[in-house]
Amino acid sequence: MKTKFLVSVVLGACLFFTNCSDDDNQAPSTPESEEIPMTPMAVNEEVVISANRGSGDITFINATTNNILETVNIPESEPMYVVYVEQTDKIYVGDRAKNVVHVISPETRTVMSEIPVGKGVFHMWANSQGTQLWVNNDIDNTTSVIDLSNNTVIETIDLGAKPHDVFITEDGSRAFISILLGDETVPDEIFMFNAMTYEMMGSRTVGDDPHLFHIPTSNKLFVPCQEGGTFVFDENFMEVANIPVDGSHGVFSRDNQNIYITDLPGAELYTINAMTNEVVGMPLATTVNIPHNLTVNADNTKVFVTHSGMMADKLTIYNASNGLMLSETLTVGTNPFGIVYYTRQTN
Repeated sequence: MKTKFLVSVVLGACLFFTNCSDDDNQAPSTPESEEIPMTPMAVNEEVVISANRGSGDITFINATTNNILETVNIPESEPMYVVYVEQTDKIYVGDRAKNVVHVISPETRTVMSEIPVGKGVFHMWANSQGTQLWVNNDIDNTTSVIDLSNNTVIETIDLGAKPHDVFITEDGSRAFISILLGDETVPDEIFMFNAMTYEMMGSRTVGDDPHLFHIPTSNKLFVPCQEGGTFVFDENFMEVANIPVDGSHGVFSRDNQNIYITDLPGAELYTINAMTNEVVGMPLATTVNIPHNLTVNADNTKVFVTHSGMMADKLTIYNASNGLMLSETLTVGTNPFGIVYYTRQTN
């Protein structure tokens, strides 16, 4: 992927003289032509990856052109969620079938190594500092904390209940884990941890099947629930609002202003104002059922959505420059689940 740029420079021995032969003190001549190597020009690539749970592969998509670049098979795997870490320049794919996290090179798109974790790999999230990756294991009822400097599990947190989603605040100080209690008559919960000591700092009751996203500028935690609306908590972990969004599930924000949420059973996309805690406009009906997880590109102009299901194989792309408008529908692997966007420099 690296390109060598050469520039040919013609150097005249006498740049400013009309007749060099009359100059007895002329400098020694230089070669008439020489190749001077130049530093390769850095190029930014923008990529989206969908983890295809049913077909055991991950699909790389050019986030600029919306073209599929490559689909990489991971033998005998069940890819769930995918994370890119800028500091390590690595892709991490949680594999539920093998109870490992695959470490993948974004340059070669090949598996470099595996990190053993607990049973039932599900949601995972890396801190912004690029030092930790938290992986929920919903069969073991634990969370594995991976040190990304050496790819080893440095802590296993026993939760005593089934973990689902996980999110680490931008400053790396706190981690939130949503807990599924498995009882329709009892609301699910959110646990808050000190991300350095792994000590539990508090818990809150929310709706059913909660997901998580923390906005650093306002220090608010948004918790979309399949039933019960979207809960909003302040910096003191106190509930300050409940946004009546039915069927809310996947959640993501890039600019800390517009929060995008999928209505999984209702096949809709919501936009929420992160400052006012209000729904912006009307929900947009998706052309493909079961909008599950989503991500946003760097300049907030595109929203990418996976659509899950046993036989599903679609990923939709929406123009977000002025509201949401369907731009493209791609065919990827079977049961596309987790999704990530990243940009990195290549030479």
